[in-house]
Amino acid sequence: MKVATKSTNRLNILNSIMKILKSDKIYKVINYRQQGEDKIKQFIYPYLLEEVIKLYQDRFSISEARAEKRVRKDLKWEGNVDTTVENRLFLGTYHRPDMTIDFGNNMTIAIEIKRGKKGSSIREGIGQSIVYSTLFDFVVYLYIDTSKEKRIRNAHTSGREKELLVSLWENYNIVFEVI
Repeated sequence: MKVATKSTNRLNILNSIMKILKSDKIYKVINYRQQGEDKIKQFIYPYLLEEVIKLYQDRFSISEARAEKRVRKDLKWEGNVDTTVENRLFLGTYHRPDMTIDFGNNMTIAIEIKRGKKGSSIREGIGQSIVYSTLFDFVVYLYIDTSKEKRIRNAHTSGREKELLVSLWENYNIVFEVI
Protein backbone atom coordinates (compact mmCIF):
# COMPACT_ATOMS: atom_id res chain seq x y z
CA MET A 1 0.00 0.00 0.00
CA LYS A 2 1.36 3.38 -0.99
CA VAL A 3 0.84 6.11 1.60
CA ALA A 4 0.27 9.76 0.72
CA THR A 5 3.19 12.16 0.89
CA LYS A 6 3.71 13.82 4.25
CA SER A 7 4.57 17.37 3.17
CA THR A 8 5.00 20.21 5.63
CA ASN A 9 1.71 21.73 4.51
CA ARG A 10 -0.17 18.46 5.05
CA LEU A 11 1.44 17.95 8.45
CA ASN A 12 0.38 21.45 9.47
CA ILE A 13 -3.20 20.70 8.44
CA LEU A 14 -3.25 17.40 10.36
CA ASN A 15 -1.73 19.06 13.44
CA SER A 16 -4.33 21.84 13.32
CA ILE A 17 -7.15 19.32 13.11
CA MET A 18 -5.83 17.22 15.99
CA LYS A 19 -5.17 20.32 18.07
CA ILE A 20 -8.79 21.43 17.79
CA LEU A 21 -10.09 17.89 18.46
CA LYS A 22 -8.07 17.89 21.70
CA SER A 23 -8.85 21.48 22.69
CA ASP A 24 -9.51 22.31 26.32
CA LYS A 25 -12.36 24.55 25.19
CA ILE A 26 -14.20 21.32 24.40
CA TYR A 27 -13.29 19.03 27.29
CA LYS A 28 -13.42 21.61 30.06
CA VAL A 29 -17.01 22.41 29.07
CA ILE A 30 -18.61 19.10 28.12
CA ASN A 31 -18.79 16.24 30.61
CA TYR A 32 -17.15 13.78 28.23
CA ARG A 33 -17.10 10.98 30.81
CA GLN A 34 -20.89 10.99 30.95
CA GLN A 35 -21.72 11.86 27.34
CA GLY A 36 -21.91 9.36 24.50
CA GLU A 37 -19.72 9.63 21.41
CA ASP A 38 -22.50 11.22 19.36
CA LYS A 39 -22.93 14.08 21.85
CA ILE A 40 -19.16 14.61 22.00
CA LYS A 41 -18.95 14.75 18.19
CA GLN A 42 -21.88 17.16 18.13
CA PHE A 43 -20.00 19.43 20.52
CA ILE A 44 -16.71 19.12 18.59
CA TYR A 45 -18.20 19.83 15.16
CA PRO A 46 -18.58 23.65 15.38
CA TYR A 47 -15.00 24.03 16.61
CA LEU A 48 -13.71 21.78 13.84
CA LEU A 49 -15.79 23.67 11.28
CA GLU A 50 -14.28 26.98 12.43
CA GLU A 51 -10.73 25.59 12.27
CA VAL A 52 -11.16 24.07 8.81
CA ILE A 53 -12.57 27.37 7.52
CA LYS A 54 -9.33 29.05 8.67
CA LEU A 55 -7.29 26.30 7.01
CA TYR A 56 -9.17 26.79 3.74
CA GLN A 57 -8.64 30.54 3.87
CA ASP A 58 -4.89 30.01 4.30
CA ARG A 59 -4.52 27.15 1.85
CA PHE A 60 -6.67 28.51 -0.96
CA SER A 61 -6.31 32.27 -0.29
CA ILE A 62 -10.07 32.79 -0.33
CA SER A 63 -12.45 34.92 1.71
CA GLU A 64 -14.03 33.66 4.89
CA ALA A 65 -17.45 33.50 3.20
CA ARG A 66 -16.14 31.40 0.29
CA ALA A 67 -14.16 29.20 2.67
CA GLU A 68 -17.21 28.61 4.84
CA LYS A 69 -19.35 27.68 1.83
CA ARG A 70 -16.73 25.24 0.58
CA VAL A 71 -16.05 23.72 4.01
CA ARG A 72 -19.74 23.13 4.62
CA LYS A 73 -19.62 20.92 1.50
CA ASP A 74 -16.22 19.28 2.14
CA LEU A 75 -16.40 18.63 5.92
CA LYS A 76 -18.86 15.79 6.27
CA TRP A 77 -20.38 14.51 9.47
CA GLU A 78 -23.44 12.35 9.91
CA GLY A 79 -24.83 14.72 12.52
CA ASN A 80 -25.08 17.44 9.87
CA VAL A 81 -28.33 16.91 7.95
CA ASP A 82 -26.88 18.73 4.93
CA THR A 83 -24.05 16.22 4.36
CA THR A 84 -23.57 12.47 4.22
CA VAL A 85 -20.42 10.55 5.02
CA GLU A 86 -20.30 7.97 2.28
CA ASN A 87 -20.10 4.28 3.03
CA ARG A 88 -17.01 2.84 1.37
CA LEU A 89 -16.62 -0.79 0.37
CA PHE A 90 -13.60 -2.69 1.73
CA LEU A 91 -13.31 -6.47 2.19
CA GLY A 92 -16.90 -6.97 1.12
CA THR A 93 -18.40 -4.70 3.79
CA TYR A 94 -19.15 -1.01 4.05
CA HIS A 95 -17.21 1.31 6.36
CA ARG A 96 -17.82 4.93 7.31
CA PRO A 97 -15.66 7.17 9.49
CA ASP A 98 -17.20 9.66 11.91
CA MET A 99 -16.19 12.64 9.78
CA THR A 100 -14.32 13.30 6.55
CA ILE A 101 -12.61 16.31 5.02
CA ASP A 102 -11.75 16.58 1.35
CA PHE A 103 -9.09 19.27 0.88
CA GLY A 104 -8.79 18.50 -2.82
CA ASN A 105 -5.39 17.98 -4.45
CA ASN A 106 -5.26 14.39 -3.20
CA MET A 107 -5.69 15.15 0.49
CA THR A 108 -8.62 13.37 2.03
CA ILE A 109 -8.86 12.87 5.76
CA ALA A 110 -10.98 10.45 7.76
CA ILE A 111 -11.66 11.33 11.40
CA GLU A 112 -12.47 8.64 13.94
CA ILE A 113 -13.39 9.46 17.55
CA LYS A 114 -13.79 6.81 20.22
CA ARG A 115 -14.31 7.07 23.93
CA GLY A 116 -13.96 4.49 26.65
CA LYS A 117 -11.85 2.97 29.34
CA LYS A 118 -11.23 -0.54 28.00
CA GLY A 119 -8.99 -2.10 25.40
CA SER A 120 -11.88 -3.19 23.21
CA SER A 121 -12.73 0.38 22.26
CA ILE A 122 -9.07 1.18 21.52
CA ARG A 123 -8.74 -1.92 19.31
CA GLU A 124 -11.98 -1.14 17.50
CA GLY A 125 -10.75 2.37 16.67
CA ILE A 126 -7.32 1.16 15.54
CA GLY A 127 -8.91 -1.45 13.29
CA GLN A 128 -11.30 1.10 11.81
CA SER A 129 -8.44 3.54 11.28
CA ILE A 130 -6.39 0.96 9.40
CA VAL A 131 -9.35 0.25 7.12
CA TYR A 132 -9.86 3.99 6.55
CA SER A 133 -6.17 4.37 5.70
CA THR A 134 -6.83 2.26 2.58
CA LEU A 135 -9.62 4.63 1.55
CA PHE A 136 -8.27 8.06 2.58
CA ASP A 137 -4.88 9.77 2.41
CA PHE A 138 -4.77 10.37 6.18
CA VAL A 139 -6.65 9.26 9.27
CA VAL A 140 -6.98 11.25 12.47
CA TYR A 141 -7.94 8.97 15.36
CA LEU A 142 -8.74 10.53 18.72
CA TYR A 143 -9.34 8.27 21.68
CA ILE A 144 -11.00 9.86 24.71
CA ASP A 145 -9.93 8.05 27.88
CA THR A 146 -12.85 8.08 30.32
CA SER A 147 -11.13 6.13 33.08
CA LYS A 148 -10.87 8.08 36.34
CA GLU A 149 -7.13 7.52 36.65
CA LYS A 150 -6.45 8.20 32.93
CA ARG A 151 -4.42 5.00 32.68
CA ILE A 152 -4.76 4.75 28.90
CA ARG A 153 -3.69 8.35 28.32
CA ASN A 154 -0.80 7.96 30.75
CA ALA A 155 0.46 4.77 29.07
CA HIS A 156 -0.06 5.51 25.38
CA THR A 157 3.44 6.91 24.74
CA SER A 158 5.55 4.39 26.60
CA GLY A 159 7.60 1.53 25.10
CA ARG A 160 5.59 -0.71 22.79
CA GLU A 161 2.73 1.77 22.65
CA LYS A 162 5.02 4.43 21.23
CA GLU A 163 6.35 1.95 18.66
CA LEU A 164 2.79 1.21 17.56
CA LEU A 165 1.99 4.93 17.21
CA VAL A 166 5.10 5.43 15.07
CA SER A 167 4.18 2.40 12.95
CA LEU A 168 0.60 3.62 12.45
CA TRP A 169 1.96 6.96 11.28
CA GLU A 170 4.80 5.70 9.10
CA ASN A 171 2.97 2.79 7.50
CA TYR A 172 -0.66 3.95 7.39
CA ASN A 173 -0.69 7.78 7.78
CA ILE A 174 -2.72 7.45 10.97
CA VAL A 175 -2.36 10.19 13.59
CA PHE A 176 -3.44 8.57 16.87
CA GLU A 177 -3.74 10.54 20.09
CA VAL A 178 -5.32 9.94 23.47
CA ILE A 179 -6.77 12.58 25.75
